Amino acid sequence: MKLAVRCLTAGICVASALSLAAAGPAQAGVTRSAQAARRVGPLLVAWGENIFGQLGNGTTMDTGEPDLVNPPAGLKAVSARVAGTAVAVTTSGRVMAWGRGTDGELGNGAMKDRYRPVPVKLPAGVKVAAVRVGFAFAVAVTTTGRVYTWGLGSEGELGNGQRKSSDLPVAVHLPRGVRVKAVSAGAQTALALTATGRVLAWRDGQEGQLGNGRTVNSGKPVWVKIPPRTRIKAVGAGVDQMFAVTVSGGLLAWGGNTDFSLGDGKPGIRRVPDRVRLPKHVRVVGAFGGLLHSLAVTADGRVLAWGGNEIGQLGDGTMTNRKLPTFAHIPRNVRIATLAAGRYFSLALTRSGKVWAWGDDSSGQLGDSMKNARPTPFQVSVPGKVLAIGSGCESSTSIAVVTNIRD
Repeated sequence: MKLAVRCLTAGICVASALSLAAAGPAQAGVTRSAQAARRVGPLLVAWGENIFGQLGNGTTMDTGEPDLVNPPAGLKAVSARVAGTAVAVTTSGRVMAWGRGTDGELGNGAMKDRYRPVPVKLPAGVKVAAVRVGFAFAVAVTTTGRVYTWGLGSEGELGNGQRKSSDLPVAVHLPRGVRVKAVSAGAQTALALTATGRVLAWRDGQEGQLGNGRTVNSGKPVWVKIPPRTRIKAVGAGVDQMFAVTVSGGLLAWGGNTDFSLGDGKPGIRRVPDRVRLPKHVRVVGAFGGLLHSLAVTADGRVLAWGGNEIGQLGDGTMTNRKLPTFAHIPRNVRIATLAAGRYFSLALTRSGKVWAWGDDSSGQLGDSMKNARPTPFQVSVPGKVLAIGSGCESSTSIAVVTNIRD
């Protein structure tokens, strides 16, 4: 099933099947009989790069239009992320994976690519709350606060103290008594936020990504040196830049700092967390990292962006790098709930369930079928109401959880 976006002119796009109230004449590209059908969801749609089959539609062809994952039945999911590998948490707490699998990153007991979703073989009875993907590995947090990983592990990516890959999930060696409530994954570094507001990190530390004051790798989780009496409520990872949002709405950053992606205005790596220089009186609720750029969503629903901007991924209408956070040009009446940072592009989900996008579109990842870079945010025509979005710091693919789709 193709969920097409029709672009009438550059910058003027309409969905071929969006509104639940679409009575009357059929919309362009959609038959009356197709309009009559409705998929409640929540289902997944994806668009952009598909070289490894990460769109999950059975092909390896890129598409600039939202397309159903695992057609014709669709995959019911509550969240998803995508790089060369795509992963999704289902409504029952299982994990499905598809795309690149040659290092075991599908977690299904095989090392081969799959163009449609396959179940990750988690231990019996395990239910997953969230899953993230790095470069050829995945990390999942369960509803009971445990963490599992699978995929590439030759340098300690799996956090179990070993240096070998696994095509089945393995348990991360958390400190005794620690329960985790959120995870994030950069290119080769993973973060875990504990129930007590502390942060653990493992694998790549060559540019200070572990935040423990050193520049060496670790195959087991180590404590990030968060400032005393500071509690963390969210974590986010870019390729090398790491972030932690404090309960008071501040933002800490550490690790690699290419193109000033740490947002403190100073050159060089950070071996321990440093404060991002946010605009005065601004509080943030989430932070996200791409390849060379970084994003944050504010408490009042605006978007901050900084770092590399070669293809317009900061969304400020320019292609000029920014050393400090600047506001993306989202219309004043639009309030953002969450963000996703891809390789050279960005996505934003509004509180009303709409998607905005900007930056690189060379693989169709902006969803407008134009494949032209867009330095100013625009609304993407995604069928139905969008509940969640995802991408990955090295990804040129977009994915979204949608409901109330007409097909």
